[in-house]
Amino acid sequence: MTQPSGQKPQEGFGAPYDPPPGTPSAPAHGYGYPSAPGQTPGPYGQQPGPYGQPAQGGYGFPPQLPTVTAPGGPAGPGGGGRFKGRTGVVVGAVLALVLIAGGGTWFALSGDDGRKPAAGGASDPSPSAEQADDKGDGASDAKLAAQLDARREPGEAKVRWLQSLGADLPGRAMGVYGPWQAGDIVAKAMYRTVSGYSMADGKQRWSLRMPDDICAAPTRPTEDGKIVVVVEAKESDNGTDCTVLQMIDLRTGKPGWKKTLEKAAVAETEKRVVMAANGDTVTYSRPGHVHTYRVGDGQELFGTQPRECRSYAFLSGARMLAVADCPGGNTVQEFDPGSGKKKWEYAVEKDWFIDQVHSVSPLVVSVQKGDQWRLLALRDNGTLRSHIELGTRDVDLGFADYEVRCGGYLVVTRNRDDCAGVAADSDTFYVSTKRKHVEFDVDNRIVAFDLNTGEQKWTADAPPGRRMEPLRMEDGNLLLYMAATKTQGGGIATLPPTGGTPRTLLTHPASAATIEADMIAAEVVYEDGRSLLTRPLVGTAEDDDVEADMKTMIAFGE
Repeated sequence: MTQPSGQKPQEGFGAPYDPPPGTPSAPAHGYGYPSAPGQTPGPYGQQPGPYGQPAQGGYGFPPQLPTVTAPGGPAGPGGGGRFKGRTGVVVGAVLALVLIAGGGTWFALSGDDGRKPAAGGASDPSPSAEQADDKGDGASDAKLAAQLDARREPGEAKVRWLQSLGADLPGRAMGVYGPWQAGDIVAKAMYRTVSGYSMADGKQRWSLRMPDDICAAPTRPTEDGKIVVVVEAKESDNGTDCTVLQMIDLRTGKPGWKKTLEKAAVAETEKRVVMAANGDTVTYSRPGHVHTYRVGDGQELFGTQPRECRSYAFLSGARMLAVADCPGGNTVQEFDPGSGKKKWEYAVEKDWFIDQVHSVSPLVVSVQKGDQWRLLALRDNGTLRSHIELGTRDVDLGFADYEVRCGGYLVVTRNRDDCAGVAADSDTFYVSTKRKHVEFDVDNRIVAFDLNTGEQKWTADAPPGRRMEPLRMEDGNLLLYMAATKTQGGGIATLPPTGGTPRTLLTHPASAATIEADMIAAEVVYEDGRSLLTRPLVGTAEDDDVEADMKTMIAFGE
């Protein structure tokens, strides 16, 4: 089924757009049309889509509960082995549940983000760049890394470097966008700063201050190392809206074009912005409002037309894919990034809604209906390949047999393409089970599903007392992260596509196990025999000194 019954075909999300005379920073025209006062919303307003309802947590952790707001305004809805964005809201009531979980990420956090107190008003209206070698007390971090490395046992990886937050943040937890890799730079964005760091030694190479809070960014940068972040703009009623786009060259930290969008005539619950990068294009989207730009010069490529389907999230990657809410329900769509014309559309079954996309190639979509959880494997032409039944979850507590981390345990993101704990190759989908305790000898296992049939192919147990999760595919094998305990360092392992026993590639030293295990809800990246772990949420300690000493990134390997 490629289209809901009775739905009119949609030719694309807009006609080519002719920009007005002037510079690339000229205000762009908004997408869609506001409803007339008192007008009744269309049928898509009644669908159980991701907007207009409380944000759901990723599977394996509870949905949104009483929260502490991270930068970026109102909270919004959120495979392995990639650089992922992390921002949103802190799920306060889930803290006790997640303190047992280890994890890791590929981004750097230090320097101007707050080696100085971050409280205060907005800076100049334009971003300001600063070149830097290192900020804050980098000498203390280097000394600690050397001490930990001196205590490692034979066969354990070297502690290459680590970084502390070194900041007194302005009274709230901070979510992090990124990390993004560009050449030998790894970059991230937090609060009002975008910073780039050397992957070799962790030193800050540049820092770019934004005029206000950063509120959205793509999961991935462009192939030539550029990113477009979105910054809040002050409104006349003293509120804010996420409408200022700023392009940045991640290799140099130099700001490029800037655009300010017209204020959207949408409800507060629909102000969530989703960003995606596809080739040399970047797409800004929220319900009923979509803008696509050429990253190189900021020219808007596609205009808009009124339509029944409202695309609420585009996905980063080689293909321009989107999820939309239509009168008949949720759909997955693919567009031509050069023309904006729709190639195909797949409508999910009635009353099911799309919550995440776990893989773009092959295309694997996560959907739910009440407490039911299912994956849809789609072919490149948008037809159904198979569906994988993953059981049920408690709509209040989020318990499920499988554990997928979308936005981290504590953070719910807006982007729909940033889940960790999953991976896929051409014919198999890999996911980890929930951690087990007491009644089982192993913490969890990896489960492989056949994308052609939807059936389970095999399972592989984690070593006793350990937890592991998929990162990505490498050379035909599945890369895994083995989480640290308080006494054992984590590590990187691999499984063949036929299953079996995990084979260790890199063992993190036990001397750094406490630091690694404390990096709650972080991610892990492994490349060329080196691993980097980073936490995606910072600034939650009540004591300023404890907060400043929080370890945000640690790198292992030769």
